[in-house]
Amino acid sequence: MPVSVIIVTFWLALLTVLLIQYFTAEGNDIPGPRGIPIFGYLPYFGKNPHLTFMELRKKYGDVFSVQMGSFPAIVISGKDTIKEALVTSGDDFSGRPDFYTATLLDDAESLTFGTFGNRYIQQRKIGSNVLYAFSNARTNPLEDMVEEEVRRLCEEFEKHEGEPFDPSSAIFLSVGSVLYQICYGQNEEVRNDEKFCQFVEVSGDFSKFTGAGNPIDVMPWLRFVMPWKLFSFLRVLGRLEKVIKANTKEQVESYSDDYRRHLVDGIHKVALEVEANPEIGLKGHHVRSMMGDITTAGFETISTTISWGILYMAANPKIQKKVYKELEQVVGSRCVRLEDKPNLPYTVATITEIMRIANVLPLAVPRATTKDTQLKGFKVRKGTVVLPNFYSVTHDEKIWGDPHVFRPERFLGRDGQLNKDKMDQFTAFSMGRRKCLGEFLARMEVFLFFAGIIQKCEIKKPEELEGYSFKGSFGLTVKSEPYDICAALRT
Repeated sequence: MPVSVIIVTFWLALLTVLLIQYFTAEGNDIPGPRGIPIFGYLPYFGKNPHLTFMELRKKYGDVFSVQMGSFPAIVISGKDTIKEALVTSGDDFSGRPDFYTATLLDDAESLTFGTFGNRYIQQRKIGSNVLYAFSNARTNPLEDMVEEEVRRLCEEFEKHEGEPFDPSSAIFLSVGSVLYQICYGQNEEVRNDEKFCQFVEVSGDFSKFTGAGNPIDVMPWLRFVMPWKLFSFLRVLGRLEKVIKANTKEQVESYSDDYRRHLVDGIHKVALEVEANPEIGLKGHHVRSMMGDITTAGFETISTTISWGILYMAANPKIQKKVYKELEQVVGSRCVRLEDKPNLPYTVATITEIMRIANVLPLAVPRATTKDTQLKGFKVRKGTVVLPNFYSVTHDEKIWGDPHVFRPERFLGRDGQLNKDKMDQFTAFSMGRRKCLGEFLARMEVFLFFAGIIQKCEIKKPEELEGYSFKGSFGLTVKSEPYDICAALRT
């Protein structure tokens, strides 16, 4: 039989099977746009799916269905609906979709993408305890690390001698340096460390690859049609895992139970305890694998948030001046410390407003239902992909009034102190069982970086530039479009 006939027969058979599945599949009895065979509604998601979902919400309400290739999905919007799903019925909505590439990450046992169950609950508890202990330890070197990186960052800004430049790559490098040292140990010469340079390079490649999306995830049959997509992912993933495992192995080999140097020590100590107590139900590799989650999770989100912050300060000089004035009054010429945070309400309000309006993770990581369940009167079948649109919360007119306006004062009371009710409305770190594990550490790092930069540098919009674009680019995170600033050290 000619090869051409075999190929045509294969394609026709595959197309027939997919069409039969599409037209005979039992979907959720939830309203939503139909989409097209095989691809579902994917072609209509657009460059910013969270904004597309905001428009669909106007027609279909806070719960509507979309077909994502081979996967039935629902989009949930509004704080009350999202809270009902992720908190009130948290166990029902805390699974992860069976996306193909997710199954390749630590054999689907990673903390971020692993199956929800007792193992996940124990992993999360261990990870939370280790991060909390590190963040609150007397010997926590985070302040010193960020102080050094802010100094280097401002020196990098100064090299441009007042001329316009894009600060994003320098910010990415500084955030990466701090995260790397948190995980593997403080090192003043970290930027000359070959392993660190490899870490930054491969982390950037991983972000670019995953940010573009992988069609194999939602249409797994494509791995047979376009295997190069899978091979490309495996190459990037292999490089990332190699760097993380090599660094972790080196630190484990020099481990001492007498003191804690970094997160690897904390993770390894718990892994040894788990291995000595089989009744816990975990194995050592379940604990050590969390280094991959911790290392990759905060890099992109923190650097993107700080980049947005610099952009908003350049675009809003009056607000930047207020932040600097408060820092000058409270901190003076010394470096910003975490203990200053309660005395810097306007600075904290500004950071919170940056995270609200930029919302770098509007859809978070997709979830899946763990069993047949209900939401707002609708039956939702087990295995349904769940997309919580947190953008609908951070940009809800009923909550914020003018959600598209950058206004830090919305988080302050009449007394100039933080308004607890408004702060509680802020949901950038997700909700429920899958809420961001490193929220506490991320808030600390963003605060120290942002306050440190504004204390030492005046950020300006180039005179020849009429204005900035605040349209984000959806990917692993929502990044700003490339932008230039001018910077000058404060005297």
